[in-house]
Amino acid sequence: MEILNVSNLSKKYGDGPNEFWALDDVSFRVQKGEFVAIVGKSGSGKSTLLHLLGGLDNPTSGNVIINNQNIYKMNDKNLTIFRRKYIGIIYQFYNLVPALTVKENILLPALFDGRNISNKKLNDLIKNLGLINKIHLFPNDLSGGQQQRTAIGRALINRPKLLLADEPTGNLDSRNSRSIMKLLEFYNRKYKQTIIIVTHDMSLAKRASRIITMADGKIIKDKKNDRIKS
Repeated sequence: MEILNVSNLSKKYGDGPNEFWALDDVSFRVQKGEFVAIVGKSGSGKSTLLHLLGGLDNPTSGNVIINNQNIYKMNDKNLTIFRRKYIGIIYQFYNLVPALTVKENILLPALFDGRNISNKKLNDLIKNLGLINKIHLFPNDLSGGQQQRTAIGRALINRPKLLLADEPTGNLDSRNSRSIMKLLEFYNRKYKQTIIIVTHDMSLAKRASRIITMADGKIIKDKKNDRIKS
């Protein structure tokens, strides 16, 4: 089942002599349950691509179809609602609300969406995240790895069709980076969660089932991967 269809996606910044194409006619598709790593040097366009997939920026041209809906044909209000329901986003810098506890941060998207999350679902998620003893703590009381686990929980609480992660291990040491990747792998393998991750770390990218390599705003390689097993 196809979850994502990206066709002829481009993003231009500036005009005339200052014109710069961050993305240049990018096309690819993703099936349900794939774990895709997007890699490339700084400035290759990988983060720009992820932001466009998440509806966080507007393309210059092209289409992004998620769950059979073209997100850039929606108005801002409908896109916000769609993104909240169907897209989970994990950021490099966590973006947690400092005044909310771990539990409250995780539940925030469900609250905005008017969803009632069962105690069992919430407890199972928190247990899988390894945060059972941390739910009443605030972000400033957590380690970097624990903050990122909380951010992952927030992205997963609505069971999105597509989980996007922008350098989710960029601020973590190697031990915590491997731990976060194993957590994402767990959700991909057990729950068939579709995941697209941007990373500069090839050792982490090799844990994905597919690797897309970018350079100068284009896809230069797209191949299945014999993923590393824990």
